[in-house]
Amino acid sequence: MQRLKEIFSLMKTRDGRRELFKKYREIVMYLIFGVATTLVSIISYAVFRMFFPNAESVPDWLKWIFTLTSRFGIESGTVLPNILSWMIASTFAFITNRLVVFKSENKTPSKIILEALRFYASRISTLFVDIVLMFLLVDLTGFHAVWYEIFAKIFTNIIVIVLNYIFSKIFVFKKTKNSE
Repeated sequence: MQRLKEIFSLMKTRDGRRELFKKYREIVMYLIFGVATTLVSIISYAVFRMFFPNAESVPDWLKWIFTLTSRFGIESGTVLPNILSWMIASTFAFITNRLVVFKSENKTPSKIILEALRFYASRISTLFVDIVLMFLLVDLTGFHAVWYEIFAKIFTNIIVIVLNYIFSKIFVFKKTKNSE
């Protein structure tokens, strides 16, 4: 409670807001770019969902994705758009997290590649969480109204943002003892 009072007190002045930003810059920037990444994810999901509403609309080489959920007796219309939007949003997130949020000091190609591999590996794990949650919330329930799917996507993205911050902070953009 005392910390909240301190934060609200600091927010009253310009210098106080600067001090707060300086102290919590990484979290603030992560939230800003997390929201931007979420918007990229939701918009690209909606676009891909319009282009690929069912198995007939998908190119033959991608139809196998629709059969992933057939063991449950359901053809999933959310898996392919989720995967495609994940690819776009994750690339956007890697660039912004690397350059702006965590200010990675890795400059050599090998270190950048290793950083990217760790980033995408951690994002694949949260993609799985996203796919499972969207499958449970949309495909299994049978609710396919546009607004319901968007709210389900927002809900899953909140969970994914928290997990991604933890993974990025601990595994991907971890600071070395020298840089701290």
